[in-house]
Amino acid sequence: MNKLLVLLFLFSAGSVTGWVIELFFRRYLDPVERKKKKWVNPGFFVGPYLPIYGSGLIVLYLLGHIHIPSIGAIHPILEKLVIFVIMAACMTFLEFVTGMIFINHLHLQLWDYSSYWGNIKGVICPLFSCFWYALAAFYYLVLHPQVVDALDWLSRNLAFSFFIGFFYGIFLLDIIYSFQLMIKIKKLADEYQIVVKYNAYKSKLVDIREEAKERSYFFFSSRLSSISPKEVFEKYRENFSMKGMVMAPIQKIADTKPVKKIQEKVKRD
Repeated sequence: MNKLLVLLFLFSAGSVTGWVIELFFRRYLDPVERKKKKWVNPGFFVGPYLPIYGSGLIVLYLLGHIHIPSIGAIHPILEKLVIFVIMAACMTFLEFVTGMIFINHLHLQLWDYSSYWGNIKGVICPLFSCFWYALAAFYYLVLHPQVVDALDWLSRNLAFSFFIGFFYGIFLLDIIYSFQLMIKIKKLADEYQIVVKYNAYKSKLVDIREEAKERSYFFFSSRLSSISPKEVFEKYRENFSMKGMVMAPIQKIADTKPVKKIQEKVKRD
């Protein structure tokens, strides 16, 4: 079967499955999110998919075929444990790279582990690396044979590729819409010199809408129902700011006249 079709299938299946996992995990198991007792879309996109899980499933599928003869010949169980560690490490690395790209280039923090012990920049932490390890073990022992069978079935029923194409058609439209929103948020983040915690920002918008509904009566809507994104940043940005972006303020200070005079004096001396 076409390798590209295999990757497209794995990405789509992993993205949707990951979205479902995150939805229930945040609602019932996450130590922080479950306290809010709300169903919240765990992704940045409008639709039910998380691309990082799609990429992760591809990684797990590829790693599921590796063997370590030097270990497996003597200790087959130890070989599996080592493979699980490799899978978890790769997933953690993928999570870190993705998170840092969004933080450094788009000034968005899509998830926040800053409240967990041992976290690095709020993007990865030991607890979720353990979750990746458990997920890798579950995939290898339970799902990998099923995935291989599914790909074999797909190779004999290529008409199913129509549904994969349908998925990516909707996904492409969602990407266009969501990245337009992302660009707007980035402009506001640049203006206020912050990195936006996206989940906190989204949660604040939900709170504002709920407050607007409570204040609404008859046919008159609350002023909060029409609040603009810029007003949200002006009033509530402390609620969803990860950190100040200090480079721009430092440059502004350096451009002031007193500082310039000191710099000129140092150069003359």
